[in-house]
Amino acid sequence: MKKIIAILLGVSLLWACDPMEDTYQKLDDAKQPYKDVITYTLVSADYTNASNLALKDAKTYDDSTLAKAIKTQLAFNERFAGKDYIPDILTKNFPALSKGSSANIQYDVQYNTPANLLDLYSNNIISEQEYKDSVWKSSTLFVKSFTPSTIGRMPQVLLKKFEGASTNAYRLVEYNYSEVEPVIDVAEFKYFDDNFETHTCATSAPYTPIGENGWTQKDTVAGSVKGIYYCRKYNNNQYAQITSNNTGEKNDVFLITKEIDLTDANSPILTFDVNVGYWNATCLKVLISSNYSGNLDEIGNAAWTDLTSNFTLPETPTSGYGTLQNAGQANLSGFKGQKVRIAFLYEGDSRSTTSPKITTTYQIDNVKVSESKTSYVLSEENIKKYWKVYKFNGTSWAAAENKYVAIQADDYALMGKTYITSSESDAYIIPFLKLKYPFALEGDAKVVSFRSESNQTKALAFEYKYSNGNWTKNSYRETRNDQFLNDGTKWFYDPTVYFTPVSADYQLLVDWVYQNLDRSYGSSYGNDEFYYGASAYYSNWDLRLSKRTQYNIPGFDTGTESEKIALTWQRLEEGAAKLLSLKFPDAVSEISGFPVYYWIYLKVYQNDLKTVTYVGVFQLQSGEFKRVKTAEDAAVSQGKLTQDQVNWNRGN
Repeated sequence: MKKIIAILLGVSLLWACDPMEDTYQKLDDAKQPYKDVITYTLVSADYTNASNLALKDAKTYDDSTLAKAIKTQLAFNERFAGKDYIPDILTKNFPALSKGSSANIQYDVQYNTPANLLDLYSNNIISEQEYKDSVWKSSTLFVKSFTPSTIGRMPQVLLKKFEGASTNAYRLVEYNYSEVEPVIDVAEFKYFDDNFETHTCATSAPYTPIGENGWTQKDTVAGSVKGIYYCRKYNNNQYAQITSNNTGEKNDVFLITKEIDLTDANSPILTFDVNVGYWNATCLKVLISSNYSGNLDEIGNAAWTDLTSNFTLPETPTSGYGTLQNAGQANLSGFKGQKVRIAFLYEGDSRSTTSPKITTTYQIDNVKVSESKTSYVLSEENIKKYWKVYKFNGTSWAAAENKYVAIQADDYALMGKTYITSSESDAYIIPFLKLKYPFALEGDAKVVSFRSESNQTKALAFEYKYSNGNWTKNSYRETRNDQFLNDGTKWFYDPTVYFTPVSADYQLLVDWVYQNLDRSYGSSYGNDEFYYGASAYYSNWDLRLSKRTQYNIPGFDTGTESEKIALTWQRLEEGAAKLLSLKFPDAVSEISGFPVYYWIYLKVYQNDLKTVTYVGVFQLQSGEFKRVKTAEDAAVSQGKLTQDQVNWNRGN
């Protein structure tokens, strides 16, 4: 029957949208339903039909979005599963198939990105204030770094930083660390320092407006929008630049720092560098306020003190640009004990009615508020930047399990990158993983976190799995091959159960051995047993003979080594059957006359110290789980399993 369908399929493609139309027309005419085993891959029309069916089941707006996504993504999803809609597709596409027929269906499923990855979509930087308040607990005797004496405070820092985080939340944290402790000395103490080097800075139009590291700006002239402080770059140096040239507007543009805390200051000094281009008028003022709220709409409500007279601003007509140079300094002692903001006010005018034009270009760099005072001193060369993923257990933060990896400064340097975009991720992260984990084992997984933009707080995280000697990204899209069965009245999802034990499952068997065999068959930790070999700690089966001897397991006191190894495999099969009975106490042997098989994936630590994952196919027979090797062989012949996966405890 398969051969007939294949021939007719090729011919019918020339005339019909439905490749089976002619075949089913003949079968319907003959009124001869038939039994068959078919293999079919869903096509676009099938996903469209399923999408329409899912829309009828949708109860919310989000449901409707996911139902429509089946059609657009050509994939089912976690809300609308293939097993619920493929039976209708089979009924429509194969109406002549009758009782006893089975269909192996290939289709795609798109999963949601896990919350643990979404948690890592930002780079959380330990701030200077946090080094003061939480790490060193002093606003003067501190350095912007952890050291051996303070690194233990990280959990407390994160508790405060991520207050309200949910249990099992993950965070990527960027912090500084020095192996050397600081010393007390008189040094420059910086309350604010920005040379614009960390700002996003386009090197050609359109240029990037200054707006990072707490800077804000606004033109307070109604309707004026072209007067903007941009980040510009020349001779590998970045700075802020503004001009009214060609704006055709009157511009009163405030460029304002973030809040600067002078609570513990004595004699703070404001300094900056300045340069002018095409000077035709003095357009720049330097202002300070201690009551500006930070709301750009309230600039006019704040009291601003003019500091301009403290500085020397170039006033020489030029036909080009001068050079950046120190503008002088302003003593801010009058503002000690307060929190302030510095503003650079540019007042230009290039309207057609203005003569002469006021369009001098100003470049501002190295803005700093500082003073000399007794403080901790630590050489910059001793401070290294690190990234680490932390996990919250509900009460405290700790380094996440070793599955989570963060790209470090040295790694970026080797890559010749400072960040990695999403589209570049495979090209850089796969070689990184190969280098870092040269002895990776089949099935290993790593979640790799990395900076994803020049913006310091942007990050991404992708999961990579090691399979067949290669690392591949988990796209959370899976192609599945599921079997559906026909009971004469309807199609239904093959009830085969696929079971990969996790730690809690292994513990079920460990506890059973302790209670029903002997507590001495496992270690004092209470998370392993060596009668069958279940380890809840490692989530695997340990078949080492040394452990059988160590814990006096029956059956291993006599015989050759090969006989003992054979016994460990026999016990593995017995243990797998026992674990299935504990995990699935309500198991059944068949549904609608079809056998129910249980596939158990067995991660085995062998006596030769190799870790290999096998598969066993079991069925409940007379109240007990029995291994069905004929079902394993059938799965191999169908390409669902490999011979290596089932080649265990078979007497060879």
